[in-house]
Amino acid sequence: YEKHGVLVLTADSGFVDPTTPQGKALGMVESVRASEHGRVLGHNVLRGKRDAVQLKRWPGGAPPFGFMLKSILKMVNGREEVDYTVLIRNPLTAWIIVLLFEEAAKTGWGMTRLAQFLTDHADISEEYKPFQPETVGYWLAQEIYYGELVWPKNSTGIVDDRLICEPNSEDEILRVPEYCEPLVSRELWDEVQRLRQCRSDRYAAIRKAAESNKLIVPPSPGMSLKYLLSGLVFCGECGLRMVATPSSRYTTKSGETNCYTSYRCPGYRAGHCKNSLSVPEEWLRGVVIDSLREKLFPWTA
Repeated sequence: YEKHGVLVLTADSGFVDPTTPQGKALGMVESVRASEHGRVLGHNVLRGKRDAVQLKRWPGGAPPFGFMLKSILKMVNGREEVDYTVLIRNPLTAWIIVLLFEEAAKTGWGMTRLAQFLTDHADISEEYKPFQPETVGYWLAQEIYYGELVWPKNSTGIVDDRLICEPNSEDEILRVPEYCEPLVSRELWDEVQRLRQCRSDRYAAIRKAAESNKLIVPPSPGMSLKYLLSGLVFCGECGLRMVATPSSRYTTKSGETNCYTSYRCPGYRAGHCKNSLSVPEEWLRGVVIDSLREKLFPWTA
C-alpha cells in the first residue's frame, strides 16, 4: 500500500502512524507474523490435500472437463454432511473427450485443427463452444483421462505483486494410478502423446534450422526476434495477439527468393474469431515507425 501512497491505521496498534519509527517497527513485526502464519497455513492445507489425494479423494477446485464431482456423505449428530468428493464420469461431456482423443489419434491433427473440429461438430452443445486450441492441447496432455492423477504439477506464489507459476520437481509430485474411472484407454492416450511428440520434434527441427543464422538467440522457445512488432499487435475482434505468418517462398524475375509476411489472428483458424484480416508486416512496421518519429521528433516531420 505504501508504494501507492496509502497508509493503513489499525485499532489494535492504537492507530500508530506507520511512517514513524514506532510504526515501522510494529509493521515489521506484523509482517513477520503474517508471513509465518501464511506459511504454516499453506503447509497444513497442502498436507491435507496430499492426504486426500492418496485416499483417492478430490483435493478441491473445479473438476476436469468430462468429469463431475460426487459427494460422499457421513452422519454427524444425526445429520448428513458432506465428508469428501470423488471424480465420476459426466455423461454430458465425457463423450466429447473420447471424441477428441479418437480424432487426434486418427488424424494426427494439432490442437488448432482439433479445436476447429470440436467447434464445428453439430452434436456438441453451443454452451461449450467455441473451443480454444490451448484448452484442447491441455486436455490431451492430462493423465487423468486414463484414470491416473498426477498432482500437483505446478506451484504458484506471489513475488513482487506478481503471480509466479513454476513446475514442481518429480519428487514433489504424487502419482495415483486408478484414481478414477478412465474416459479413454491408456493405449489410446499413449498413441496421442506419440503423435504429438512427433509433431513437436518436427517443428522443433524447423525452428532450429530457421534460428541457426540468427545473431541474437531468442530468450525463450517460440519467441521470434525477426519482426519488430512481434507480440505487440492485437486482434480488434477477440483481443488475441496476432501472429506474424510468412507466405510460401517465391522467386522473382531477378532470381531473388522472397516471401510476404502478414499478421493474422490465431483465433480465426481455430474458428472462434471472425477476423480474417491479414495485415502486411512491412506496411504496419512502416506506419508504426512513422508515428513514433512524428511523436519523438516533431521538427523532422
